Amino acid sequence: MRSLISLTLLTAACSGEYDLKRSPDPESDAYPDIVVHPPAVDFGQLGEGAAATESFEIENVGEVTLEVSDIQVVVGDDVFRVLSDTEWSIEPGDAETIDVEFVPYGLEHYGSIEVSSNDPDTPEAPVDLYGLGTPPDTPILQITPDNYQFGDPDGITFVPCGASKELEMRNTGSADLIVTDVDYISGGLLSFDNRGVGLPLTLAPDEYVTVAVDFAATTAGADTGTLSVTSNDPRGVVTADQNGEGAYLNFVTESFEVPGVAPVDIVFLIDQSCSMSENQGTIEAGMPDFVDELANVSDWRMIQVTKEGGCGNNGIIDANTPNAAQVLSNNAFNGGISFSNYTEQLLKHADTALSKDAPGLCNEGFLRPGALLHIIIASDESDQSPQSPSHWVSQYENYVVDPAMVRVSGIIDINSRCGEGSVGPGGYIDAVNATGGSLIDICQPDWGNQLTDIASSVLAGIKSYNLQAVTDEATITVTVNGVETTDFDYEAAGSTVTVNSPPIGESDIVEITYAEPASCN
Repeated sequence: MRSLISLTLLTAACSGEYDLKRSPDPESDAYPDIVVHPPAVDFGQLGEGAAATESFEIENVGEVTLEVSDIQVVVGDDVFRVLSDTEWSIEPGDAETIDVEFVPYGLEHYGSIEVSSNDPDTPEAPVDLYGLGTPPDTPILQITPDNYQFGDPDGITFVPCGASKELEMRNTGSADLIVTDVDYISGGLLSFDNRGVGLPLTLAPDEYVTVAVDFAATTAGADTGTLSVTSNDPRGVVTADQNGEGAYLNFVTESFEVPGVAPVDIVFLIDQSCSMSENQGTIEAGMPDFVDELANVSDWRMIQVTKEGGCGNNGIIDANTPNAAQVLSNNAFNGGISFSNYTEQLLKHADTALSKDAPGLCNEGFLRPGALLHIIIASDESDQSPQSPSHWVSQYENYVVDPAMVRVSGIIDINSRCGEGSVGPGGYIDAVNATGGSLIDICQPDWGNQLTDIASSVLAGIKSYNLQAVTDEATITVTVNGVETTDFDYEAAGSTVTVNSPPIGESDIVEITYAEPASCN
């Protein structure tokens, strides 16, 4: 509660008699409350002999009438003049506009206005004044606008939209303006476009050029940019500020009980050495069931590699390839049983095949960002590749978005028991164990029936979920049965989230929350 103990003595305008007005009753809690906005008025730059008028408002946010008794220029009355009435009665919730004129005679002018009223807290409310003139033979740089806020009325631009604002650099002086340097500093969301304007730049009086500032709301966050222009203007450096704030339109949560189909890129390498002739029929016969199981558990594509160059037999095979299983069966040994060195160096040979994914090479377009890379090796001998198995696994990891997306599975001589002279699974089994892949014992006569196990087990627990909208990975939150996990990968091309851990079973519920981007005009 405000306490008022003074009485205000006002002179009556017409009769000359005194009018005694009483302050609000302290116990009534009702009083006038003045708000002046803006608290400072900038008239900008004026040419020689010019005048400008700007305004401010007096608002009563109190509960009783605000009596304004005077509006006076107390500093700078040689260049600033109040044009409006200086006495007002302003009811609660109302406002009055006050016009002020500026007529400069020098380069830089400061002033101040005092608004006197019966507001008990602010009996004299100040308004600061500032303006620039143009002395004879002086270049003056004016940047318009000198302050700009990108976005909607609340100053928000929705991700991923953007906008551009043109800025005018004009010489409002009376001598040539020479611009020698232009600098722009921002946090990265705002950028400067010089529109081809070169330096040094000379502008005659009233001549101008147009530049621009672009705002790209590629992510949530605020940014401020400052354009600093150095010239022969007496002020040296003239600046203009821009502000932009990006925000996401909305956050959505999608709940999944049934996972989507995980993408998997398969490199299937088959030892073509002489001893593998005993396994030829088993591999060829197992291909149809293997392909059927792949279709059930994944969005698959494959290159079958049996030749020295590392190129896929018949190019890239996928579910849309006519008679895919038959094509794979027919070409499983088209390299021809031989004794060439490469066929027992399948860890190295897998890297050769992957390197041919580059543009213009034979496996171009095979690897998909975000897909699981599954290398399947069939051999009854140990690996003869130079370098260690860990070296080759690290090479494979260069082809995926996350090392966890590499699997090596082996159809190999697990227990060195395929016969006398067997050298066992050396190298291959190390790569399988290092990546959590699957094993099939090639020495078992019915191993071909287990090919489907490789197709399904390698994806067990790794589930992919297709979101309804493409989003920013940084905004994604994933929970499995209410517990958050950060071990997931996101592929924007298909708006797919792949959960690497924890393993997900049939009854598990996965919830994915993410930012929904706006549609830009």
